Amino acid sequence: MQKVVRWETPFTDSRWPSAVIVVQPSTDGPYPISAVVAPKGIDGYPKYLVHFGEVVAFTCMEEMHFPERDTLDAICEIEGLAAYEFLESTWLKSYEKGEYFLFNTDGSDSERLRHYLIVGGDNNIEVITKNIPIFETIEDSKIMEFEFVI
Repeated sequence: MQKVVRWETPFTDSRWPSAVIVVQPSTDGPYPISAVVAPKGIDGYPKYLVHFGEVVAFTCMEEMHFPERDTLDAICEIEGLAAYEFLESTWLKSYEKGEYFLFNTDGSDSERLRHYLIVGGDNNIEVITKNIPIFETIEDSKIMEFEFVI
């Protein structure tokens, strides 16, 4: 049975934070993905950068017209949170057979994928990654500049 559980983050208990994806430049592989989450709204601080690193899949969809997903059929232990982990989702199952080929490059045991959800007031974000996300707190306005080489 699919299950959605609490994902412990600095903003988990926030209601409807502002959330958006940022794709960062990379010169040696897939582009790393981060999310900007603003629990106090777009103009409020602190904000959080959630660094997912390289991901297998992600979505960032406007919450009002968010397409029906299998999260609606999943058992949810606590409702009303801003951050969840989706255990055994259909996305995870679809990538399960490829985990060995994606991650077992040195002959060791295959790494496992995880499915993270951020439920925002303007966007809903889903990320599939093998990485443990890293959280960075942004206390004040900051300019982030990116350069892409194509």
